[in-house]
Parts: sequence; structure tokens; C-alpha cells
Amino acid sequence: MTSYTFLSPTEWLRYKRHLQLPGFDENAQMALKNSTVLVVGAGGLGCPILLYLAAAGIGRIGIVDFDIIEIENLHRQILFDESDVGRHKAIVAGEKIKKLHPYVNIEVFNKAIDYENVTTIIYDYDVIVDGSDNFATRYLLNDACVIMDKPYIYGAVFQYEGQVSSFNVLLDNKRSCNYRNIYPEPPETGVIPSCAEGGVLGVLPGIIGSVQAMEVIKLITGLGELIVNSTWIFDALSMDSYKIYVTEPFPFIINEIIPIQNYCIPSVINDIEYSEHWEENLKNFQLIDVRTEEERRRKNIGGIHIPLSEIKEEYHKIICNEKEVIFYCQTGRRSRQAAQIFQQLTDGKKKVYSLKGGLEALKN
Repeated sequence: MTSYTFLSPTEWLRYKRHLQLPGFDENAQMALKNSTVLVVGAGGLGCPILLYLAAAGIGRIGIVDFDIIEIENLHRQILFDESDVGRHKAIVAGEKIKKLHPYVNIEVFNKAIDYENVTTIIYDYDVIVDGSDNFATRYLLNDACVIMDKPYIYGAVFQYEGQVSSFNVLLDNKRSCNYRNIYPEPPETGVIPSCAEGGVLGVLPGIIGSVQAMEVIKLITGLGELIVNSTWIFDALSMDSYKIYVTEPFPFIINEIIPIQNYCIPSVINDIEYSEHWEENLKNFQLIDVRTEEERRRKNIGGIHIPLSEIKEEYHKIICNEKEVIFYCQTGRRSRQAAQIFQQLTDGKKKVYSLKGGLEALKN
């Protein structure tokens, strides 16, 4: 990347309010201009992160996302509008950020980040910011950043709560704690619901993403105190926030990048759609509800109840029946996870399906 030595007259005007701040001088703005930041995920968190980092004057921003914009994204993914539905998030985000700040260099990675390409993608960036929504990506980015000595700015949201940490930051020639020092291993698949199942208040990712962007700016300029060796937690309903400090980090050694099963289940699982002949066809299938007990009490379409978190322990109840299996949940995501787990446990000997769109599809 080109190293800049001065601000243009236009940039002086653009950043005038920055330059009026106590302790924020031309050197601080030049540090932002000469920095490179990679944002992984252009969704609820990624949108505000990208908007504020570009507006602040980061010199080069990378955007990684493989997903498509859906209408259900629009209540929180503020870079997009209805005309963008069906397009790739990374491409649209790049276009809109370029309109916001034409002098920022944008690099788009319209692909999923994985253990095979992660080191190549993050290699040329100073700071890595996590706007993803799954544990596989969090552990992947954390491990890669530890190995490659890069700071990792973490954020997560669920329902009405969010959290932020700055991991692996160099302080006094020593790296601060990383994600695995707090959470050594990822949880079992399905134990913690995703936002797709549990929901998220639309404004919450805006708050958490903005705090992540603030952490990046503080890290690059040296202003203020970072959220290191601790986690900042915010409750949107009470507007309370607090920090949990890491007094005894778990001594997890990271010397290689290990692939972790992603919560985004591959499309090899067979989907089955609800049809007008659903009832009469059910006699040919074994129906499995993988939702929680509370969800099942509210509404169900019959079948055996085996929550996703118990599939590994209870899968023998499915094997003993010769019928093909249909897993179902609320949106179709957990049922696909259940189908994949079951296929792995049984070496694919029994044909399984996931009810496409889950019970939400039946509403429509």
C-alpha cells in the first residue's frame, strides 16, 4: 500500500471535526489514512463497521462476505435497500462505501473465508474486524490472527444483548489475551441458537458495530483505552453496560489453524417443501422436531421431539425406524444442522430431509 505523508485540502475539510478534537491531530488522521482494515462479514455488524471506518478515513478496507441480500436483512443491515435484494452483500457494500468516500481503496472478497484461504486474505491487512455470525469464523479468525500477529476486533449480538473485545493487541511488547483464552473450544452445534432462530433487535448491531469501529480507530491512532483482557457487554433493554475482566486467561496454545465445522451447513442436505399432499405423504416419513420444548409447545406439526442439542445422544430413536426422515425447526437452519449431524453419525446410510423454510414457510 502507498504510504501517504500529507492530507489534501479536501481531506482537511472532510476531517475538520476530527482535527478539532483534543489529542487528535494530523498525525492521527494520517495514521488512519495509511492503515488497512479487513472486515469479515457485511451483515448487521459489518454495515456500521464499514460505514464508520470509511467515513473516518481508513486508507484501504477489505470486505469479505459470500452471502446474498435478503429482505429479512434490511431491518438491521443498513447499507442495503430493497433494490439490492438478491445481490451479493460484499459487492453491494463495496459500491456503497465507495460512494460514501471515493478516496478510500476498497477490496472485495466475494467468497467465504475458510481455513484454506484465511491466511492469504488477512495477510495484507493491519487490523482484522469480525462482523460474522458464527463460531466457526470467530475461531478461525482468532487463530489466524494469533499465528500472524494481528489484532482481532471481536463483536457479537443476540436478541437484545451484544459484546465487544479487542483481542491479540500488542501492549508493551506482549499480546493481550485472545478469544481462546476465554472460550478455549467452540460450543456443540445447535447449543446456542443463531440470530436467525433467536432474533435480534435491528438497532443493536448498529451499536455494537459502532463500538467495534471505535476500537479500530483507537487502536490505530493510539487514543484512549482499548477493551483488552476484558469483554464489554451491553444490554439494549436496560441500557446497562459492564465489563468482565480476564484475570486468569486459559493457557491455550495456538500454533496451527484447524478447520472448525461451520454453522452454515453445506447444501448437500436434501430440502423438502411443504405441499398440499403433506398429510398423506407423512405416513412414508419419520418426522423429527429439533426445536426447544417451549417452541414445540407453542406450535408443532407432530412427529418425535428431539432437540438439536440432543441429536447425538438420541439418534438411535431415529435409526430403529425404517422410514426416511424429515427434520424440521422454525426456519429450516437447525433442521439442516440436525440432518448433517445425523448423516455423519450414520455414515449416510439413511436418507434424510430438512423441511425447507421450517414452520415459517408453512405460515406463508
